[in-house]
Amino acid sequence: MSIVAGCLNLGRCILLVLLSASNLAAQAPRSYPESGSTGLPRFTLHEIITGSNATLSRIPGPWLHAALAAQPESLALAGYHKWARLSRIEPIEGKALTSERSHHVMGLHQREELTRAVRRTLKAIRSNIPGDTTRARFDHLFRPGGAWVVDLHDAALAWARRRSPELGWATARRALAAAHWVDPADSLSVEAVPRALYGLTVLAATDSAAFNRVRADMGRADSVSAEAVLLLLTGYAESQKWYTDVLEFFLIQPWVRDKGRGRSLADYVRGDWHRHGASDPQAGTPLPVLKAQLFGYPQAVPHYGVPPALFHRLITTHNPGARLWLDRNGQAGLLRTLRWLPLGDTSLVLLHTGTETIRLTTLPRHSRESLNGFLEPGDAIAIDPGYSPLLALGTVVHEWQHLLFRRRQLDAFARKLPARHQAVVELPTVEPYLAEGFAEWSAERILAPLVARWPLLALGEGVKRAGLARENTDDQHSIGYALVLALAAALRDPASTTEILLSNAERPERIASHPALHQAWKAYGGLPDRVFAVPLRKVLIPEVTFTVEDGFPDVIASRILIPPSGKGEK
Repeated sequence: MSIVAGCLNLGRCILLVLLSASNLAAQAPRSYPESGSTGLPRFTLHEIITGSNATLSRIPGPWLHAALAAQPESLALAGYHKWARLSRIEPIEGKALTSERSHHVMGLHQREELTRAVRRTLKAIRSNIPGDTTRARFDHLFRPGGAWVVDLHDAALAWARRRSPELGWATARRALAAAHWVDPADSLSVEAVPRALYGLTVLAATDSAAFNRVRADMGRADSVSAEAVLLLLTGYAESQKWYTDVLEFFLIQPWVRDKGRGRSLADYVRGDWHRHGASDPQAGTPLPVLKAQLFGYPQAVPHYGVPPALFHRLITTHNPGARLWLDRNGQAGLLRTLRWLPLGDTSLVLLHTGTETIRLTTLPRHSRESLNGFLEPGDAIAIDPGYSPLLALGTVVHEWQHLLFRRRQLDAFARKLPARHQAVVELPTVEPYLAEGFAEWSAERILAPLVARWPLLALGEGVKRAGLARENTDDQHSIGYALVLALAAALRDPASTTEILLSNAERPERIASHPALHQAWKAYGGLPDRVFAVPLRKVLIPEVTFTVEDGFPDVIASRILIPPSGKGEK
């Protein structure tokens, strides 16, 4: 059972695991002789423990009741209705808030109304852009032929029409209906065809066999219409680059006129974090890479990079060749190389330390299995390109707040590690309600001056929070937002709010003991704490020593170090 690269047989793995915890904890990382500058670069990735076995999160009674006094679901609904009204959009209500919410923000429900609102907002943004160069870039993206292109569906149709000018949504309808991808009762709605084409785009990316069966069905039913479908699907694939270009425009281009100069979304984010104590806004708030990823619904997730201070505590270079390789290829180059380490056995293997149970895995496997990746080459945001771009801007800022919060936490953690290299590094966690609450609150606050001008920018996050609160009264976003809102109201200082959340990211139950909060929430003193279920899992990634040749790692050895008392060294 070779779950760990380098453990070539079961006997060797068992021998390593059964070594005493005290002896292993005392060992330093293995040392290897210097092999000269011409030898293959040799590195060690130290053993890492990440995640948590805690399945319950405890929120102090005074804090929770101060937050619930605002009634999170009502708060979320009121915010959504406000932004919908100001954007001149009819809010979706009742069951539709949960059943059609995703389609709505993707331009696949009430499409005509949403498209009109997006065009109005884009026109207002264009008139506000302070520089000719930025305005020309805006026009290239949103008005490439003089007509508005506002989302992925528009971009795909425009791409296809440049190859076949007579093509339209109706051209594809017959083949889609024959393959049962258009509901006959809904076949004439403006959303029916783009909804089906987006669904097929996701299917082609996730299940090629199923897609080929649909393709064959369409071809047998109507070959001309099927060809139109395939051309449009190519447009959907090609237009994903347009989508990330659009988001990058808003992120980095100075499109907001503010006090006589142009500012980007990144300027607003960095300015806010600089006020929180980041001495270098550029270094402290690295720009995330934006990646289009087909989730099948309006989703975005952060992929967490590794702060330099932590990287140098996780990696040991053993020879001059390794140091030279790292100088040439950089931290990101080595982190990309780690993805080529052996995946290991797919079996579920658990390590019982006597006090807890930890799953054994490998870095590449954990990176693939985790929605957020693991030890990524750099901060990134993966986002579904079907999410209407203007509505997705709030989501991009939300996910960037997750990245920045985690980077600050890991930077502080790395600074506290002892000077010598750690045999085992147990990474800190972030409690989920606290994490989502901070991202909701922080993104809303940063975007406030932009939303005051263009209310549509708040609609995506607003309908998300309203829908989630309706679906689940314990939702992490709506409850977390209410918790952080109550905390911020008590402290009356965003920087102090951020710092107390960072200091207690793993243990939010300690927050209520702060003297200022004890006074602010005294009306709720003595009320019971509340426990929420959270889906967490602790994993162990064994130490691995390897050489690198032509960008690929060759494993020399792996070992498992059992943390004393179930704890990693910190």
